[in-house]
Amino acid sequence: MTDAPATAAQGRWPLVEGALVLAVALWALGFQLWLPSTHVAEADYQAVAQVLAAEAQPGDVVLLHPWWTERARLFVPEGLPVVGHLFSDGDDLVQHPRVWVLDQPRLPRNGEGSFWARFLPSRTEVGSERRFGNLSLRLFTNGRSRPLVFSAKALLPQLHVYLENPDGSRQECPWTGNAHRCPNGKYVAAEWHEVHFEPRPCLRFDAPGGPTRLVVELPPVPAADEVVLHTGYTWERASYVQGVTASEVGLEVNGRTTTVTLPPGVEARFSTQQTAVPEGAQVRAWLQSANPTARETCLELYGYGRRP
Repeated sequence: MTDAPATAAQGRWPLVEGALVLAVALWALGFQLWLPSTHVAEADYQAVAQVLAAEAQPGDVVLLHPWWTERARLFVPEGLPVVGHLFSDGDDLVQHPRVWVLDQPRLPRNGEGSFWARFLPSRTEVGSERRFGNLSLRLFTNGRSRPLVFSAKALLPQLHVYLENPDGSRQECPWTGNAHRCPNGKYVAAEWHEVHFEPRPCLRFDAPGGPTRLVVELPPVPAADEVVLHTGYTWERASYVQGVTASEVGLEVNGRTTTVTLPPGVEARFSTQQTAVPEGAQVRAWLQSANPTARETCLELYGYGRRP
């Protein structure tokens, strides 16, 4: 005999499946009809640009949220830096006392809650939110900022760059007007490079190979509360492991050394620092790797004062 309840259940399945397909189709249609309402008109971008042109101060920065809303860059006034990259919502923006957050809160799955949870600590809003269509503009003082005292990039022509052998002998890398050219064909220059998905203004700093170090020595520096070194492999080079070795990066202040290791196959931005840097200190940074094949390294070196 035929099992009547089972037969009835089997007959209902096509109806259930059809209802689910219809529900998904209606949701997708509704989403497609709603999505254009989240777009930003060019007039709204221009209105934001006018506010920034009138009210932005030296040292300000614009932070995009979500980070991939790149069209806004076209309208930000020239000279005002814009930050928008993967993980930028956690950036301390240490060199910027004020942060303008240019937000598109109506975009789907934009992570508003998690963004503000990471962004708001140590920041204080100035005034109130301004809306321009689907754009939101808010200004914050940045309690994470620190005054910049010196940087290797700004001192590039004055740097003393050389290759240092284990016996202490040196081969000079003289300044040629746009870079320090080393006898091994490599150079040290100020360039933009991507380090762990983040575009960074840094010194191109490539290891010579073997036990020899590439060294950059700053002129006598002003007193600083802290000197910070950031480094990492550029672009996809961090993923290479075949035939390469780890790199060692050192930071020396008056002979006191701290180091950080850049292992092959690890894509990250590494840091080391030293505190209480006296006026006139000798600050050096160096890089060494036994086999630096397929390695390009980015180096940043900053001296900071105390937080306000």
